[in-house]
Amino acid sequence: MKNIVKRLEGKKITTENLMSVMTLEEKLGQMFMLDFRRWKNKDDKEQSDHQVFSPEVKELIGKYGLGNVILFAENFADIDQIVKFNHELKNSVVNGIPMIIGVDQEGGRVVRMNDGCSMPGNMCVGATDDAENAYKNGYIIGKELKAVGINCDFAPSIDVNNNPANPVINLRSFSSSHTYASPYGVKMAQGLQDAGVAATGKHFPGHGDTNVDSHTGLPVVNKTLEQLMEAELIPFIETSKSGIYMYMTAHMTFPLIAKERYVSKQTGKEMTAPATLSKTFLTDILRDKLGYEGVVITDSMQMQAISTHMGSHPSLIKAINAGVDILLMFITLRNLEDEYKLADVFTALTAAVKTGELSMDRINESTKRVLDLKIKMGLFDEEEKSLEEKLEYAKAVVGCKEHREIERQITADGITVLENNGVLPLDLSDNKKVLYVSAYSNKTTSFEYAVKRLVSEGKIKKFEYDTYTYNGKSAITDELKEKVDKTDYVIVVTETEAPVAFDKPYVSFPVSLCKYCKETGKKVVVISSFLPYDAPVYKDADALLLCYCPKGMSKEAASDLNTNKAYGVNVVVAVECVLGGMTPGGKLPVDIFEVKPDGSYNFDKIEYPFGYSKK
Repeated sequence: MKNIVKRLEGKKITTENLMSVMTLEEKLGQMFMLDFRRWKNKDDKEQSDHQVFSPEVKELIGKYGLGNVILFAENFADIDQIVKFNHELKNSVVNGIPMIIGVDQEGGRVVRMNDGCSMPGNMCVGATDDAENAYKNGYIIGKELKAVGINCDFAPSIDVNNNPANPVINLRSFSSSHTYASPYGVKMAQGLQDAGVAATGKHFPGHGDTNVDSHTGLPVVNKTLEQLMEAELIPFIETSKSGIYMYMTAHMTFPLIAKERYVSKQTGKEMTAPATLSKTFLTDILRDKLGYEGVVITDSMQMQAISTHMGSHPSLIKAINAGVDILLMFITLRNLEDEYKLADVFTALTAAVKTGELSMDRINESTKRVLDLKIKMGLFDEEEKSLEEKLEYAKAVVGCKEHREIERQITADGITVLENNGVLPLDLSDNKKVLYVSAYSNKTTSFEYAVKRLVSEGKIKKFEYDTYTYNGKSAITDELKEKVDKTDYVIVVTETEAPVAFDKPYVSFPVSLCKYCKETGKKVVVISSFLPYDAPVYKDADALLLCYCPKGMSKEAASDLNTNKAYGVNVVVAVECVLGGMTPGGKLPVDIFEVKPDGSYNFDKIEYPFGYSKK
């Protein structure tokens, strides 16, 4: 692949000038974003996480002029490794057009980097009741991504989580209300972009009102456009006005809105086109009605919502015709033997242009948007620094003291107290003992780190405690009863996923523990770490807090109070709030409904209303 910029012969680098000398294949390369999360070199015995940049991957990128790459957790080891990896990745470009290097670093549940600040996640940020925290959240994430060589974040999720049974968005949303999702999404996107990283609002036109995960199935939403305009689309309207650079599409069908119908490869029956493949959504609504002019990227084209219903090449053609600018992860490349897949895609798309199935105008529109974005981001003008300079900067920025302090304070501001019968913060005088109960050992590590940090800061004195893990158990054991009998306070961290059913161990165990504590006169504090919608089932708790993210902490991270490693900050800070070292300030960013025995919700009864707090 020859250098496109050199063909300009001294002319200014503009989108128009670049496109005037680009071939069809070169334009298509700018519309592709692939992952190389795992790789097997020809001399390797087996496939492994791709952390040492492969010369074979470099060869593929150069040969096909691939314009964009997405990184995953498998690409990250530590700061030194990822800075070097991205340094070599950028240098693999031979056509002169810089890469968009993207990652899913939303914060909270969705974090790819092993180092630096994880940040508390959207719902915790929404619970702070202060949109400026969303800006700080985005700015810190962006600053740390930029420092290691990443220039695009597939965040924020601006979905309105108006379905409590949503298995895939839930905590990734700021709120069940567009009045929160919109301004918080605007602010987080601005923070990311002010840090030099392209923000990506997702998932257009809204993935909040579904109980199906599009990774594993095809969600169907029976809403009219008027209904979407009243809630789901508002965050997209507002972030579009504020200048967000990208949107990611949702693999969801809206039968009452989308006009396109296709025959499913899986069922042989006619189906409504998902939004990703719908011109009604991506052109008529997003472009023409909402006036959005930025880049549209698909969610992974290999997710089952697309892959099981459409053939690979037909789905790509339909997506481009619908209005997509960048096709994400439409094939899997894991060694050079997979190269034929990439060659076949180029062949199929160029053939579609020749037959008129794809128009050259449509290709040009997308190429222009992608190049416009790269110019707007200043990618052509970036000063090339040495690897040593990049490493020095990254180590000074990623997980620095200033960022850690802001991360901790935002999290505390979002921790939400729903019940407190005079228990919080715990009175640890007179040699009182604490029993900490969690599902997994990494949550035990979170507790021990919180205690160690508060003691080191002089916020609390050392106290006696014991721990217990309940992974897989459906009810408390005799061993745990003995531990409860010997303590004064019990803290239990829940791990509730959808559905919030009483017969599931992640609900039945903490419920039985709370019941036993009440029977024996022991004070019990529940920290709901995952779905906040489990709150109503803990009627016997003396105190109840929501922390909105279940991630724990590794022993490696906890070994140093000034750790540079990423960890789940929410559980740590929730423990600090219980112990009196931090002050919880959150308000509910969702309505919490009564839970029926089967895990469904009684939407006629709100147990804890939006905005509620018992600080």
